Amino acid sequence: MIQQHQRSEPHTIDDMLVKYLGHIGPYQWQIFLMALLPIFIAGTLCTAMVFTTNIPQHRCLIPNCDSNISKIVIEDSSSQQYGSSFFNQSFLKFAIPLTMDHSLITSDSDHRYDDCHSYGILNQESKSLNESCSPSSFDSKTIQTCSNYVFEQRYFESTFVTDFQLYCDNEWIVQLLQVLYFFGNLIGAVSNGVLADKYGRRFIFRIYSPLTVICILMSSLTPNIWLYGIGMFIKGTCVAAIYQSAFAITMECLGGKWRFWLGILSSLSFTVGAIYVCICAWWLRRWRLIEFSNLLPALIMLAYPFIMPESIRWQYSSGQRVKAMDQMMAAAKKNGSKTPSLNKEMLDVFITPKSKENEEKKGSIQDLFKHRTIRLWTLAFLFIWFTNALVYFGLSFLAHDIHSNIYLSMVLLMIIEFPAVVIAGYVGNITRKYYLIGILILGGFCSMGASFAKTGGWIKMSTAIMGKMSITGSFALIFVYSGEIFPTPLRTTGIGLCSFAARIAAMTAPYLLRLNMYGDSIPFLVIGLFTLTAGMVTIILPETKGKKLPDSMADVERLRN
Repeated sequence: MIQQHQRSEPHTIDDMLVKYLGHIGPYQWQIFLMALLPIFIAGTLCTAMVFTTNIPQHRCLIPNCDSNISKIVIEDSSSQQYGSSFFNQSFLKFAIPLTMDHSLITSDSDHRYDDCHSYGILNQESKSLNESCSPSSFDSKTIQTCSNYVFEQRYFESTFVTDFQLYCDNEWIVQLLQVLYFFGNLIGAVSNGVLADKYGRRFIFRIYSPLTVICILMSSLTPNIWLYGIGMFIKGTCVAAIYQSAFAITMECLGGKWRFWLGILSSLSFTVGAIYVCICAWWLRRWRLIEFSNLLPALIMLAYPFIMPESIRWQYSSGQRVKAMDQMMAAAKKNGSKTPSLNKEMLDVFITPKSKENEEKKGSIQDLFKHRTIRLWTLAFLFIWFTNALVYFGLSFLAHDIHSNIYLSMVLLMIIEFPAVVIAGYVGNITRKYYLIGILILGGFCSMGASFAKTGGWIKMSTAIMGKMSITGSFALIFVYSGEIFPTPLRTTGIGLCSFAARIAAMTAPYLLRLNMYGDSIPFLVIGLFTLTAGMVTIILPETKGKKLPDSMADVERLRN
């Protein structure tokens, strides 16, 4: 009987979990539902940045002309903030030069004028009030930097940018803040992956549940740019940590088709979090309140270090066999299974056979690059994750280029994720590999199509949404797909390494807007080319449909068959 277990040794942990817990039950549902909250919080924190660091439409305040306009509304004595009609005045054609950035010149006259400069004003002492706002009052040969600004208030009453004057020459600071967030993602993706694989999935929540609350308070109450930047970095680290650990513990407690379906659907919690922030931003309109709206779900997560069960699969692979056995017995009881034969002697039959397996479980990140096949798969996933993040976050930062109403753009880009994930679930349940190839190629063509469409038009909106739908389906699938290829001792580390590549891409995403200087089609064209290439790279990956979750590097090698 023992020899029979030895022959099935590569899948002993799967055999035990299926036999005593089944593929799904109250215990697995508890973990899955609890894991949705950290993923939801990741969605809120990530998306809030799009609104809080938004640079509203602005132009120079023209004292001689703007003072003649009735119904001026000043929200803050430190800055001039008016309605959208102030960007469509007849005097702009002789008071403000056309923008030098031709990517901003569209059929919408609101975007034709320079944001940061005006023409010089001639001597006005001998002129009446009406004459002071006329073409003869301005010197078109002299261009000067604005001393005061008019801000569009149609979508925001205040953003971090307007409160701390980060427009025009200071816009680079906004992009730096966004990069700090993604740099925190990058550091957290790798370091917290290693921590989770070494100390457990629940250990991450002991550190990052309180830290998430702290960084939200820091961001919403910050008195200066530097403290906000620190908060953005910590926030990025927290998002990477809680998302990865929540996803890993979900993958490791489920079996059969439930692992795939619930793994795919868990990503929708991120989308719900993003939509929650879109609604809060539309309702609140002030950046501090938008930041503060993320606090309530983060406070709930403070209980997770005490109520979130540890991964039985992780306990087993890390050598904590007695704890794994005790938790399995408690889980089996919760699921209503009979467990008279579940005892230490039974577990010993499964885990004592080969010392070689125990040596493999002490592997490190270098093991992902030791052998040619595994190395190729790892490199392929790194590029695919890089592309997914570049496109996903790039489209968010380009939301204003898709449609002038940022709330409409963002909500549509988020809502489309629901059918994208469902389709990814149905088709991906038939084949992981060929669906990923098809969806990436489709997304590439859609993004390239958006590059040639008119800004603000419904054609560009539709093609961009289709591109977002494709990349969302890809993103949902690659979390599960890569989790089915990396072995248990390196699963969080492997996903963390892929997240590292994704965060490099995310750090690059804010600078896609800079490519507008070469033409407004270039950002979408670059996105499309990357997506098409990722689709072709997917060809070298193995099909994991119907195969058991690997628990060792030897199991990974068997995926080729």
